[in-house]
Amino acid sequence: MLAKKGDIVELSNGQKAIVISDTYTYRFMDAQDREMVAHGMGEYAGSYGSAFNVVVPSSGKQHRIRCSATKYKVLGRSEGEAA
Repeated sequence: MLAKKGDIVELSNGQKAIVISDTYTYRFMDAQDREMVAHGMGEYAGSYGSAFNVVVPSSGKQHRIRCSATKYKVLGRSEGEAA
């Protein structure tokens, strides 16, 4: 189940967070991908996936959550959404 803006999610570390963006496509890059870009092969670098942003109320920090790689559970649906 993909999270939507306004949902409350529980992250794999047990923290609860509020989703502050809808799901979007993001180009994820690691150190090898950045090296490829530096050597003129940027069109081959990175991998695309779905992501959304959350804010953890206890710390105020924002995080990007990769849908396919991060364990999370939607605890509450935003207003007007069916559970």
